[in-house]
Amino acid sequence: MADIVVETGAGLTTSNAYISLDDADVYHEMRLHVTDWTSAGDDTKEAALMWASGLLDTLVDWAGLKVSTTQAMRWPRSAVYDLDGDALDSDDIPKFLEDATAEYARLLIADDVTAVNDLAGFKMLQVDVIKIEVDKYDRTGSIPPLVWDMIKNYGTKLAKQSRILERV
Repeated sequence: MADIVVETGAGLTTSNAYISLDDADVYHEMRLHVTDWTSAGDDTKEAALMWASGLLDTLVDWAGLKVSTTQAMRWPRSAVYDLDGDALDSDDIPKFLEDATAEYARLLIADDVTAVNDLAGFKMLQVDVIKIEVDKYDRTGSIPPLVWDMIKNYGTKLAKQSRILERV
């Protein structure tokens, strides 16, 4: 397994996670119903933190601009503002991103939330001539709602999933 390299806000060229294992453990210590996290081994937790960080970078079009063209991850960023209009530090990883990464990692340990439920989004089934239609607005993609609520003010979703299957 790859070693975890936590982005510090310096725009590292080798980073692969937004939060350390120790900080993720602290995040989960203050929460209930986290036995999936607390019962996992350190290697599993670190793999989940790296996976969650990568997914966040892949699935979100973050506000602002990368600080450096050579940084491995999409944060740190400049020209990003909080809900009060104050600029976020461009040499730091914001707390909301660390928390969202820890939460996402726990959910990835609990279940493969990246797997698309084949039944999600079905809104009609026609029996005469078989027709199945998927409601594209019922497909949330791979970002769990709780994680999305933590980050939604700082970017937009990139992944949209929809499809229509028709058999005549």
